[in-house]
Amino acid sequence: MKIKKLEYLCGPKDLVNDCLDVLIFLNDQYCTQNFYYVVTTPQFLSTLMKESKSEFVLPHHPYIIVSKLTDENIRTAIQAFIDAEDDLYWLKLYHISATLNIEDINEILYRKKKENIAVKAKINTEIDAESDINH
Repeated sequence: MKIKKLEYLCGPKDLVNDCLDVLIFLNDQYCTQNFYYVVTTPQFLSTLMKESKSEFVLPHHPYIIVSKLTDENIRTAIQAFIDAEDDLYWLKLYHISATLNIEDINEILYRKKKENIAVKAKINTEIDAESDINH
Protein backbone atom coordinates (compact mmCIF):
# COMPACT_ATOMS: atom_id res chain seq x y z
CA MET A 1 0.00 0.00 0.00
CA LYS A 2 1.21 3.48 -0.80
CA ILE A 3 0.49 6.98 0.42
CA LYS A 4 -2.09 8.65 -1.79
CA LYS A 5 -1.86 12.12 -0.21
CA LEU A 6 -0.51 13.96 2.84
CA GLU A 7 -2.25 17.01 4.28
CA TYR A 8 -0.61 19.27 6.84
CA LEU A 9 -3.01 21.15 9.09
CA CYS A 10 -0.45 23.95 9.01
CA GLY A 11 3.15 24.08 7.81
CA PRO A 12 6.20 23.98 10.08
CA LYS A 13 7.66 27.18 11.47
CA ASP A 14 11.05 25.48 11.85
CA LEU A 15 12.11 22.37 9.92
CA VAL A 16 14.27 21.00 12.77
CA ASN A 17 12.41 22.25 15.86
CA ASP A 18 8.65 21.85 15.44
CA CYS A 19 5.82 19.36 15.13
CA LEU A 20 3.09 18.94 12.54
CA ASP A 21 -0.39 17.48 12.53
CA VAL A 22 -0.55 15.28 9.45
CA LEU A 23 -3.46 13.56 7.74
CA ILE A 24 -2.42 10.59 5.64
CA PHE A 25 -4.61 9.18 2.93
CA LEU A 26 -3.79 5.67 1.77
CA ASN A 27 -5.20 4.14 -1.34
CA ASP A 28 -5.52 0.45 -1.98
CA GLN A 29 -7.59 -1.31 -4.60
CA TYR A 30 -10.68 -1.36 -2.38
CA CYS A 31 -10.88 1.96 -0.54
CA THR A 32 -9.18 5.09 0.70
CA GLN A 33 -8.18 5.04 4.37
CA ASN A 34 -7.13 8.10 6.33
CA PHE A 35 -5.06 8.39 9.47
CA TYR A 36 -3.98 11.25 11.75
CA TYR A 37 -0.50 11.61 13.25
CA VAL A 38 1.77 14.07 14.96
CA VAL A 39 5.17 14.20 13.30
CA THR A 40 8.00 15.88 15.18
CA THR A 41 11.76 16.24 15.40
CA PRO A 42 14.17 15.25 18.20
CA GLN A 43 14.99 18.93 18.70
CA PHE A 44 11.32 19.71 19.34
CA LEU A 45 11.19 16.98 21.98
CA SER A 46 14.15 18.69 23.70
CA THR A 47 12.29 21.99 23.49
CA LEU A 48 9.23 20.40 25.10
CA MET A 49 11.37 19.13 27.99
CA LYS A 50 12.96 22.55 28.49
CA GLU A 51 9.59 24.30 28.40
CA SER A 52 8.12 21.89 30.95
CA LYS A 53 11.35 21.98 33.01
CA SER A 54 11.49 18.20 32.83
CA GLU A 55 14.24 15.66 32.22
CA PHE A 56 11.90 13.53 30.09
CA VAL A 57 9.15 13.94 27.53
CA LEU A 58 5.87 14.09 29.37
CA PRO A 59 3.30 11.37 28.52
CA HIS A 60 1.65 11.93 25.17
CA HIS A 61 0.36 9.76 22.35
CA PRO A 62 3.15 8.47 20.09
CA TYR A 63 4.92 10.79 17.71
CA ILE A 64 6.44 9.87 14.38
CA ILE A 65 9.94 11.32 14.69
CA VAL A 66 11.99 12.62 11.75
CA SER A 67 15.24 14.59 11.61
CA LYS A 68 13.67 17.42 9.59
CA LEU A 69 10.05 18.22 8.80
CA THR A 70 10.37 17.88 5.06
CA ASP A 71 7.73 16.25 2.91
CA GLU A 72 10.25 13.63 1.77
CA ASN A 73 11.25 12.68 5.35
CA ILE A 74 7.63 12.51 6.48
CA ARG A 75 6.61 10.39 3.48
CA THR A 76 9.58 8.04 3.96
CA ALA A 77 8.90 7.61 7.68
CA ILE A 78 5.20 6.95 7.17
CA GLN A 79 5.91 4.54 4.32
CA ALA A 80 8.22 2.64 6.71
CA PHE A 81 5.26 2.31 9.11
CA ILE A 82 3.14 1.02 6.22
CA ASP A 83 5.79 -1.43 5.03
CA ALA A 84 6.63 -2.74 8.53
CA GLU A 85 3.56 -5.01 8.76
CA ASP A 86 1.17 -6.46 6.21
CA ASP A 87 -1.87 -5.35 8.18
CA LEU A 88 -0.57 -1.81 8.90
CA TYR A 89 -0.09 -2.69 12.59
CA TRP A 90 2.20 0.22 13.56
CA LEU A 91 0.36 2.73 11.43
CA LYS A 92 -2.95 1.72 13.02
CA LEU A 93 -1.50 1.62 16.55
CA TYR A 94 -0.08 5.14 16.37
CA HIS A 95 -3.32 6.41 14.88
CA ILE A 96 -5.70 4.73 17.31
CA SER A 97 -3.71 5.61 20.44
CA ALA A 98 -4.65 9.26 19.99
CA THR A 99 -8.37 8.41 19.86
CA LEU A 100 -8.68 5.95 22.75
CA ASN A 101 -10.30 7.04 26.00
CA ILE A 102 -9.69 5.41 29.38
CA GLU A 103 -12.80 3.21 29.08
CA ASP A 104 -11.50 1.81 25.78
CA ILE A 105 -8.10 1.11 27.31
CA ASN A 106 -9.61 -0.55 30.39
CA GLU A 107 -11.78 -2.76 28.16
CA ILE A 108 -8.76 -3.82 26.09
CA LEU A 109 -6.76 -4.58 29.24
CA TYR A 110 -9.67 -6.56 30.72
CA ARG A 111 -9.95 -8.68 27.54
CA LYS A 112 -6.17 -9.26 27.57
CA LYS A 113 -6.31 -10.28 31.24
CA LYS A 114 -9.04 -12.83 30.44
CA GLU A 115 -6.99 -14.16 27.52
CA ASN A 116 -3.91 -14.51 29.77
CA ILE A 117 -5.94 -16.41 32.38
CA ALA A 118 -7.19 -18.79 29.68
CA VAL A 119 -3.65 -19.33 28.34
CA LYS A 120 -2.27 -20.00 31.83
CA ALA A 121 -5.08 -22.48 32.50
CA LYS A 122 -4.32 -24.30 29.23
CA ILE A 123 -0.60 -24.43 30.03
CA ASN A 124 -1.30 -25.75 33.54
CA THR A 125 -3.61 -28.42 32.11
CA GLU A 126 -0.93 -29.50 29.64
CA ILE A 127 1.72 -29.59 32.38
CA ASP A 128 -0.58 -31.64 34.62
CA ALA A 129 -1.33 -34.06 31.77
CA GLU A 130 2.37 -34.46 30.98
CA SER A 131 3.14 -35.00 34.66
CA ASP A 132 0.47 -37.73 34.86
CA ILE A 133 1.99 -39.49 31.83
CA ASN A 134 5.48 -39.41 33.31
CA HIS A 135 4.38 -40.91 36.64
